[in-house]
Formats: sequence, structure tokens, C-alpha cells
Amino acid sequence: MEKHGTRLLNIQALRGMAVILVIAFHLQRNEERFAHGYTVLPDFFTIGSSGVDLFFVISGFVMVVITRGWFQKSGAMRKFLYHRVTRIYPMYWFYSLLMLAVYLIQLKTSSNVRIVDITSSFLLLPQSQLPLLVVGWTLIHEMYFYLVFSLLLVFPERWLFPLMMLWGVTSINGSLIPVENPAIKLITNPLTLEFIFGSLIGLIHFSKTSSLEFVKWSGWILLLTAFVWWLSAYGICMELGIWPESSGWLRILVYGTPAVFFVYSLVTIEKHSSWRLPVWLISIGDASFSIYLSHLLVIGAIGRVWEKSGTVGTWVNGAVLIAMFVSVLAIGMASFQLIESPLLKYTRRFEKF
Repeated sequence: MEKHGTRLLNIQALRGMAVILVIAFHLQRNEERFAHGYTVLPDFFTIGSSGVDLFFVISGFVMVVITRGWFQKSGAMRKFLYHRVTRIYPMYWFYSLLMLAVYLIQLKTSSNVRIVDITSSFLLLPQSQLPLLVVGWTLIHEMYFYLVFSLLLVFPERWLFPLMMLWGVTSINGSLIPVENPAIKLITNPLTLEFIFGSLIGLIHFSKTSSLEFVKWSGWILLLTAFVWWLSAYGICMELGIWPESSGWLRILVYGTPAVFFVYSLVTIEKHSSWRLPVWLISIGDASFSIYLSHLLVIGAIGRVWEKSGTVGTWVNGAVLIAMFVSVLAIGMASFQLIESPLLKYTRRFEKF
């Protein structure tokens, strides 16, 4: 990400870490399916689902950074929504169309096909089931956040903190009311708090307090805290036999809290020191959206060939899983260079704000 010519490298690297975590989660979940029940990946790999929470917190932070100075400016809301829509939908539609082709083939060849609302899937509307492209459920949350955030641009920028607090309190209160309507469930989902806390990190980043001496050192302290919390909380959940994904509030506690600490600490460390995360993670972070959208298709394609071969074992499983991981990264990064970047440049040509 860039702002006024300054590139926050640790945020891009954290995106890379987030997408690697998500890949690890889906490799663990799909190994048993394609290897006829024989597995080598430990259950601990399911901690990879926390990559989604990192993405949510990062999104909240980035939205505050890129809109600095936009508030109450003519056309700001239109510009913001245009940027978000053209950033998300073209690539999402590309991979959704590929998934639609797979889905239509499955309808003809199998009687055990999940129910999908194709229209809602393509439009990223709230729905009762998972979208056609499964990872789209997270983008539904993203688009809701973008829509509400765009409305905040009509207010003075100094109002952003109280407005975000009001939004957070409203979400908390709403989450306590049991509902079945998909749209209301989205609006009252506690995961919105991850975006909101990410936004608050952005406000802290630009505040005068960010230059205080104790704040400079807080990044390192909270980075350690984030690791300890993340691993310990998940370990406790495993011991108790519960999964953080089983409850929105449990997920916030186990995944969301350390995600907030990770983003805050790495932003603060980059601001006050020369320390950076590895360059290779930054490169993966740059391509993280393409990797995220395509990885299940790649895993599924390789997995089906593996499943038909019927060959399993420690070495076989290990080799196939490594091949899946490398292929996911390679295809995702190629997608970023050959499809995502050109598409983004093309859509920016029509921007008139």
C-alpha cells in the first residue's frame, strides 16, 4: 500500500503472511478429502483460518490511510466506492466464472452438489449459504465495511473516531439479538469490529501521540504479546475441543485480538525503525488478492488428480502438499502480474472524479 509516496512494507508483508495462513488452513482441510483419509498435516494447521482476521484488520487500517484528506471533499464518496468496486469485483468475477464452469459440470455429473445463490454470489450480497467461490464470504464483509465507510466521508475527518465508536457499539448491541435474515446478520456480525479496530490503528498512526517515546517501544512489546496470545489462545481451544470459527465472539477473542496487535505493532515498528519483514513476504503480499481468490481452485484441481491416483503415504502426501503450495503461489503471482494489475490499470482509465 502507498500513501503520499510512502509504502508501508510491513503491511504488505503481513498480507503475505495472512494469505499463507489461509492456504495452510485449506491444505489441512483438503488433505483428508483427497488422500482418502490419510493425513500428515497436524490439526494445528487450522490456525491458518486466522489469516482472514488479519485481512480484516489490515483493510480497516488501509481505508483510513488512503482516505486521509478526502473527508468532505467533492466526489470523495464516489471515488472511494469506484476504487473499491474496481479493486474487488473484476478479479472476483474472473475466478467466480471459472468456479461457475466447475459448478455446472458438477451439476451434470453428481447428485451431491451444494446449493448456491449464483446471483447473490456474483454481486457479493448477504446470503444464507456460502457463495459460489467460497472465499467470497469474506468479501461480502469487506464490501459492507466499504459501503458504510464511504458514508462516513461526508462528515468532518475529526468526527471519524466517534463515528467508528458509534458503529462499533451498534454492532455489539445488534450481535446480541438473534436474527435469521442474512443482511441483518451481516450488519450485526461481530467481525465488523476487526475492521473498526483496524481503522482505529490508522487514526493512531496519524495522531500526535504516535511520536511519544513509549509508543515507539510499544510496537515490539505488542508484537511479542500478539504471538503469545495467538498461539496460547488457539492451543487452549484445541485442548477444549472447540474451534474459534464456531462463534463470532470467540473468533474475535482468539484471532481478532492478536490480529489487531500484529497490525499495530508492525506499523509502529516500521514508523520508528528500519526493521522490515522479509522481501519475499512483501512480494507475496502484493499478489495476495489473486492468490486468495485462486488458491482453492488450484488445490481442488491438483487434489482431484491425486484422489483418482489413489496413491497416499507420508512421502506422497508431503510431496503433493508441497506441490499444491508452490503451485498456489506461482499461479496466484502470475495472476497478479498478467490479470490483476492490467485490469486495475484499465479500470483506473475510466476514473473521472
